[in-house]
Amino acid sequence: MLEGVPGHRFSYSKGQAIVETALLLPILMLLVMGSADLGRVFYYAIAVTNSAREAARQGTYWDPTSSSNAYDSYAQVLAAAQEEVPSDVTLSLPTSTPSHCLTGAPASWSIYYPTQPNTGYVFICFDGNDSQSTAATQTIQVIILYNFSPVTPLAQVVGASLIQVEAATTMQVQKQQ
Repeated sequence: MLEGVPGHRFSYSKGQAIVETALLLPILMLLVMGSADLGRVFYYAIAVTNSAREAARQGTYWDPTSSSNAYDSYAQVLAAAQEEVPSDVTLSLPTSTPSHCLTGAPASWSIYYPTQPNTGYVFICFDGNDSQSTAATQTIQVIILYNFSPVTPLAQVVGASLIQVEAATTMQVQKQQ
């Protein structure tokens, strides 16, 4: 019999363990990478939200020493938004209409998202008017529509090749009292 053969029992269980590991490792790696992508989605959602808030805050700032606002144009509010996101995120003004103010419910905004991954459009609305050429006097609304691209192939299997992230902030313009 095989009782005297050293290591026979261990070689059988070692082979079984290798086969089980080979079968389960891809599933475990997808779960780990999926968890990492979920963390990345939250990270970028927070970054985009902070960017919208900071851009709106900069656009509403009143400097009492100069009696003006240094960030009261679309370009300067966009620059403030761009400074707050990670370097791999590209934010720009939209290239189609509406160029500044989005109307309707957020559920209807999906057609305004950029088509490229890891890019976002910044909609800057002065006083609720899409064609306003002067600085805001009442409110500034900043909406960022961002397309997040996961790295996990599992996300593409379930139809989430691009995840849409939205951040919106409205603030009142500060005025001299």
